[in-house]
Amino acid sequence: MKTIYSKSFLHFIRIVSVLFIAILLYLTGHAVYDVFCLHDYPCIFGLVFGPVSLVILAFIIAKPEKLALFVPSLLYFSITNSIGDSNPAFPVILMELAFLLLWIRGYFRCHKVPKIIGLLLLYLLPFFSGLRFGREAFFNRAFDAIQIIPITFCIIFILYEYMKSQSAEDKVLNIADYSETTKRDAQWLELIQQGVKYEAIAIDFELTLGTVQNRLNKLYHLLETGDRIGFLSIYSNAKIIYQK
Repeated sequence: MKTIYSKSFLHFIRIVSVLFIAILLYLTGHAVYDVFCLHDYPCIFGLVFGPVSLVILAFIIAKPEKLALFVPSLLYFSITNSIGDSNPAFPVILMELAFLLLWIRGYFRCHKVPKIIGLLLLYLLPFFSGLRFGREAFFNRAFDAIQIIPITFCIIFILYEYMKSQSAEDKVLNIADYSETTKRDAQWLELIQQGVKYEAIAIDFELTLGTVQNRLNKLYHLLETGDRIGFLSIYSNAKIIYQK
C-alpha cells in the first residue's frame, strides 16, 4: 500500500522548508529594519513570530513527517494578509493549505465539526476587519476571495478522489510483505490501531518502553508513515495481517 509519506515526498517537504526559511530570513530582517530604524512598531509581531517560525521549520527539516508544524506559520500569514491590503486569494490559499495538512495528519478524525468551525472563525474574524477600508472595498475583496475558494476546492477534491481510488483496493496491510518483520509486529500495530499506549504494550509483552518505541518507530519507517499519527491517519481502518 502506497502512502503519502514516501521518501520523495519527505524530501520535497525538506526542500519547501528550506525555501520558507529563506523567505522568513528576509521578512525577519525587514521587520528588524522597520522596528528599529523606521520605528514601525506594529511590525514587532513579525519580529517575534519570524524567529519562532525559523525554529519550527528547522525542526521540520529533521522530521519532515511532522507536517502539522507548518500550520501555525500558515495561519499566521493567512490572518495577517487577510487583515492587510494584500491579494485576497493569498490568505485563502494559505488557509486551505493549513486545512489540508491538518487533514493529512488526522486532526479532524474526532470532533470534526467544532474544529472546522473554530478554524473558520479564526480566519473570518480578522477578514471582516477589512470593513475599515469601507464597505465597497470590503465587498470587492470578499468577492475576489470567494472566486478562489471553489477553484481551489475543486482541485483538492479531485486530487483526493483520485488518491482514494488508487488505494481503494488496498484494504489489507500484510506486514509480511516488508523485510525483517514478525507476527508480533502485526499484533503491536493492531494494538496501536485500538489506541493502546506504548507503555501498556511494553507491560503486556514484558519489554522496556524504549524497546517498544524503537521497534514501532522502525515499523513506521518501513511503512513510510513517518510516525504514529501518520500510521493512524493512513491505516486506521485497514485489516492488519501477517501472511507469507
